[in-house]
Amino acid sequence: MKIALFAAVPDEVGDFADRVNFTGIGRENATRAMLEFMSKHKDEDFIMLNIGTVGSHDRRVGTVLSIREILSAGARFYDEPMIPDYFELAVDENVEKSVLYSSDCFVSTEVYNEYYLEDIKSQVDCFDMESSVLINFAQEYGKKYVSYKIVSDNLDVDIETWRERVKELSKKLVAHIQDVIRELEEKEPIEFLK
Repeated sequence: MKIALFAAVPDEVGDFADRVNFTGIGRENATRAMLEFMSKHKDEDFIMLNIGTVGSHDRRVGTVLSIREILSAGARFYDEPMIPDYFELAVDENVEKSVLYSSDCFVSTEVYNEYYLEDIKSQVDCFDMESSVLINFAQEYGKKYVSYKIVSDNLDVDIETWRERVKELSKKLVAHIQDVIRELEEKEPIEFLK
């Protein structure tokens, strides 16, 4: 079994960094990274596993989540937000399932006005800046996509505070991912694609 691990930055995955493909923060960086990765591996059969941090308005910091649906956002050209596809992900029962809003900016009360943020919060549980790109590449190339995220903030911190927190939180996320990988390895050997 081949797995391609993706995260935005090395701090999100700590000691697991040698197995991970980094997208950088934001959609533009993620798009560049995915174009380069797919130019090498598009014809291979593999699972895309996206790990990293998310902000959440209703989940406790340090909670590991399984993303079951992604809303792609950033600009609204119609009455409804852009929605790629619905993905039901097979994960262990101990992980909360979540709906993620993938934006092209850091979601906080400093960025979005209160009305717009409340509207978004009524539809989703958590927020990141790269997942919409990854899920679209997975869909375009027919790859299975799985995502585990850990809540790093409650939309109330700046990027510097996030950087400080993420180093500690990455240990919990990596421990969970290692458990998932151990279970998979019991069935068949795993090769990590870089």
